[in-house]
Amino acid sequence: MNTAFMKHLLMAVALTGMAASLPAMARPDDITENPQIEAFKKLDVNKDGVLSVKEAGKDSLFNTTHFAKADLNKSGTLDQQEYMDYKSAEQNKEVERIADDSVITASIKAAILKEEGFKGLQISVETHRGVVLLSGFVDAQAQVSTAERLAKETTGVISVKNSLIVKR
Repeated sequence: MNTAFMKHLLMAVALTGMAASLPAMARPDDITENPQIEAFKKLDVNKDGVLSVKEAGKDSLFNTTHFAKADLNKSGTLDQQEYMDYKSAEQNKEVERIADDSVITASIKAAILKEEGFKGLQISVETHRGVVLLSGFVDAQAQVSTAERLAKETTGVISVKNSLIVKR
């Protein structure tokens, strides 16, 4: 397997693991309170221990749809546990998405570097939510097509925007 690909893959896995373990690494005297508890308390303006739709709406995550999903007991309010559980789950999804995008990017770069006749460093690969952007310069039109094909063949890719330019 390509060494550059393995380095990118290992880095993505390491960063994901580090992000997940940071709270566990902090010492109790370093933390005044859980940031989610603090956020909940700030949103609970009437201090009744629950969040109304209006109060929760001050958090950009909690639009009406998300509020309804978070309100597991269908009480019309969110208690602290419902708020924290839903917020944590959504944050975890975002971390997974970022890790997935990093793996897609690394996989495409590795495939391009392995391809005969490519100078892989002239091609930039960016991924956001499975959408890949290829940019940079190549020597021939065939390389534009090959890079796009390699990207489209990569697991997890939803679509490819190919902005590669043939040098003249």
